[in-house]
Amino acid sequence: MIKVVVLRSDEGKITQKDIVEEPYNEVAKNIAKKALEEWNPENSDFTAIRTKFEVRYKLPINPELYDALQELSLEMFREGNELVVNIPVLTISFDNAWLGDSYLDRRMYIIAPYIDDDEVKQLEDYLIDATKEPKKIQQEGGELALGEEELRRLEEGLEELEEQKPRKSRRRRKKSK
Repeated sequence: MIKVVVLRSDEGKITQKDIVEEPYNEVAKNIAKKALEEWNPENSDFTAIRTKFEVRYKLPINPELYDALQELSLEMFREGNELVVNIPVLTISFDNAWLGDSYLDRRMYIIAPYIDDDEVKQLEDYLIDATKEPKKIQQEGGELALGEEELRRLEEGLEELEEQKPRKSRRRRKKSK
């Protein structure tokens, strides 16, 4: 059975750090239930998102670490003098808010397979940063990002403009011989 790390951060501080030897799915469901009990639906969204987190190790790594990564069948690649390992994580956010164009996660959990203390430290750093202050939502590649509501309003506005535009009739010119 693999070990699972459970971390919780409240407003930029790690408030829970457990490493358990229980099935991952069981741990994830229990933590989600615990977070659900604390969640206030009037003030916050509740999200449980599976994603990947990049853990970086300076090369060379010791053989035991390599064996552990192989045993977990984790995706790995080399980038410069580092080994980058994509680990599956579950983030559970249950106390958050939109503040204008910024988003604040006040309290959240991360659940991941346990590899070593270096991995836990990198997860802790991410979690502290994620819950410390609001994050400004950025558009990718400088492109304008529209939500469904904005897109619908834009389409309605374009339809109105099309209706208002006077149609010009085309006249054919007679060919002179």
